[in-house]
Amino acid sequence: MGFSIIPVEEIDISFVDLQAKQPDIERFSASTLILLFDLHELLTAYVLLCQWALLGKDENGKDKENSWAFSWEPPGGSQEIFDRTILSTAQRETEEEVNLHGSRVASQVYRDSWIHKGVPMVRYTFPLEVREQFKLHRTWCDRQQQPVGTNEGPIRLREDEHLDYCWATEAQIRDSPSYDERNPQHQRGLVMFESKKDMILDAFMRLKNSQLDMKYALSMDRYRNITSGGLI
Repeated sequence: MGFSIIPVEEIDISFVDLQAKQPDIERFSASTLILLFDLHELLTAYVLLCQWALLGKDENGKDKENSWAFSWEPPGGSQEIFDRTILSTAQRETEEEVNLHGSRVASQVYRDSWIHKGVPMVRYTFPLEVREQFKLHRTWCDRQQQPVGTNEGPIRLREDEHLDYCWATEAQIRDSPSYDERNPQHQRGLVMFESKKDMILDAFMRLKNSQLDMKYALSMDRYRNITSGGLI
C-alpha cells in the first residue's frame, strides 16, 4: 500500500505548522474524492474523475506541459501561498477545477508522498461531500472507452487544465489500465496511476462498509482566496 490513513485533525493546522512537522517536504497538494450513489442502480457508487490536458498554465499565465497529461484523477492541485491550511487547498481546488463546493470531509484522510523532478512532495486526499445536488449525467462507458452523456448540472471544468470529466464505478477503476508516462497520448481507457487507483478502491471499500465518517464540517474561515479586492 503506497499511502497511509491519518486523522483529519492532525493536518487541519496552519501550513507553517504542517511544514514544521515535515521539514523534508517541499511541495504540498490536496485532492478530493467525491463519491455518489446512483439511485437507479441499487448500491452502485461512482467517483468523480478529471482528465489532465496536455497543456496547462504556469503562475504567469503562460502555457506549460502538464506532467501527467491524459491521465484520469480526482480533482485537486498544489498549495497556493494564500491557502491557510491543506483543507483550504482542497476546497479551493475543487471549486476551481469542477465548480463544486465542499461541505464536509471524512474524519480520516489519505496521505501519499513521492519525488517529482527532484522535489519531495506530499498529497492529502479527502473524501468530500459537496453542497450541490446533481445527477449522474456523464459516466464512463466500457464499450466506447470514453465518457458518454451530457455535461449538464453544476460541474464545470477548468478548461486550461482538463480535457473531460466522468463518473466511474469501482469495477471500472479496478479494471483501469496503468498510466504510461512514455506514450500517454496514445493510451486508451480510464488510465491512471496505481497509487491513485489504490486510494480510490480503498475509499469504495470503506463506503460499502460504512467506514467513511463524513462528519468533519468545513467552514468558510478555513477557506481563503484572492480576489481583486484582496484577501477575503
